[in-house]
Amino acid sequence: MHTINHFFQKYILAPSKERTVLLVLSCLYFLTHLFSLTLLPVFADEAIYIRWTQLIMDEPLRYAFFALNDGKTPLFIWLMLPFQYVFSDQLLAGRLVSVIVGFLQVLLTRQFIRSVNGSRGTQLVGMVLVSLLPYWYFHHRMALMDGLLALCLTATIYASLRVVSGVAELSQHKKQSLVTEFWQLATTQTITIWTLLGAFSFGAALWSKLPAVLLVPGIVFCIFVQPAKTWWEWFKRAVPLGAIIFGGICIFALLKLHPAFGQLFSRGGDFLYPLSDFFNGSWIVSLQQLPNYLSYYIHYLSAGTMFLLVFGTFLPHSKRRIVIVLTLIGLSFIAPIALLGKVVYARYLLPAVPFFTLAAVLTFESIWRQMLNSKVASGLRLQAKILVILSCLFFAATIIPNLSASLFAASKTPFVPSDTTQYLTEWSSGHGIKETTDLIEVAAKKEKIAIATEGYFGTLPDGMLLYLHRRNVQNIMLEGIGQPVVSIPAEFAQKAANYDKVWLVVNSHRMKIALPKNKLIAEYCRPFDAPCLQVWDITDDLPAISK
Repeated sequence: MHTINHFFQKYILAPSKERTVLLVLSCLYFLTHLFSLTLLPVFADEAIYIRWTQLIMDEPLRYAFFALNDGKTPLFIWLMLPFQYVFSDQLLAGRLVSVIVGFLQVLLTRQFIRSVNGSRGTQLVGMVLVSLLPYWYFHHRMALMDGLLALCLTATIYASLRVVSGVAELSQHKKQSLVTEFWQLATTQTITIWTLLGAFSFGAALWSKLPAVLLVPGIVFCIFVQPAKTWWEWFKRAVPLGAIIFGGICIFALLKLHPAFGQLFSRGGDFLYPLSDFFNGSWIVSLQQLPNYLSYYIHYLSAGTMFLLVFGTFLPHSKRRIVIVLTLIGLSFIAPIALLGKVVYARYLLPAVPFFTLAAVLTFESIWRQMLNSKVASGLRLQAKILVILSCLFFAATIIPNLSASLFAASKTPFVPSDTTQYLTEWSSGHGIKETTDLIEVAAKKEKIAIATEGYFGTLPDGMLLYLHRRNVQNIMLEGIGQPVVSIPAEFAQKAANYDKVWLVVNSHRMKIALPKNKLIAEYCRPFDAPCLQVWDITDDLPAISK
């Protein structure tokens, strides 16, 4: 171990090598994240978000805040706009935003660890884990809002900790009058700047996704990152942190200027139990799901991370205080979701991942130092060595299979069961959509085609419309007709009468119309014997199956 440590200190962690290491790590990040970026087909939510972006491109004044109508804030949608203009592959353009967000998360992780006196080696470990652990890696390659939310929340806590540090430094000076101390608090440039940055970050988080409001207790927990002797010292820290919360809420409140602001809160009942249901017994169901939520972190963040979290929280070490605070911030965020959530997918718990990752990395540093410290009893050093080896093995066992599948065989990605359903086997998975759209474009060069699709939005038809945006669609009409498909609406049939061909795009398990097999044009099946996306020619059968 001493030989390995000497090698790292001389050839990797030396100050003269820092820029080279950062450059290599940056190249590693972009190589692993850009390669096969669109190998996993479009997911339902991605299709919706990209379509909203394209609607803004077509009619900016009408659709700029369209996301509010579905209970979503618009920041991520806006960030995708310039990329949709630059790249012809619309899915690639959307996912590139998350790749860039992920790289900013890597850089912020380095800065965060440095600010709490983490060594260069610890910074490197943190950056590698944020680059490659599945929880991070997957969401930094999907056109989803969750990665941006995690970045903004991390920036908010980082700014909050810098504020607390600045206030603590002021408290070391000779005690002065109440007015003087408040004046110093308000006019100290460092504290003012970090308070403003914290408010801006929190506001951006709220503009990214509404669950950002759950960070408020986490911001309060930052008060305890450094010890204080009096209640007055705690109070002085609370004032700028309160300003961060208030400032962020004021930025969020700007959305109230739009008439659709009230729609932001219309979808909460779809995902959360009301408090009345919770107290009437839904909490029992929630508690039964806790092992399932824990499995998300073990599976995607690795058993090594959870292992380090436990040891870092309960065993004495140099970074224990900050580890406990970071762990509490993460737990305080996920607690309301875990207790009130009706359906909780892994991505809903992603915003706690930055704080669990940082806490685990800082614990790893403390254990590593103990392992190398010759003054520590041999038994304790042996225990530390075992913990380091086990953690590294757990990290490798989590990263390697996920990375290999994501880059070369996305359909074999080792998801948890609920994510396998979402991304691979159910209607929300976009398997066959790109191929179907290509098929339509080729056929439309020769004749006019009307396409009816299952659903009204989401994977179908939005997944197809996003690929047809800014293309020649003169010979194409595409409309959603709902699900399950038991007939073709008369309104659609009437419009399709002016077209040469009429096709139906539908998932096999939602196809309730009996058609001869020779009318099946194409079929794209999902992995694990899941339902297939089918393309049917219903030109001749349209009069009989429409009503």
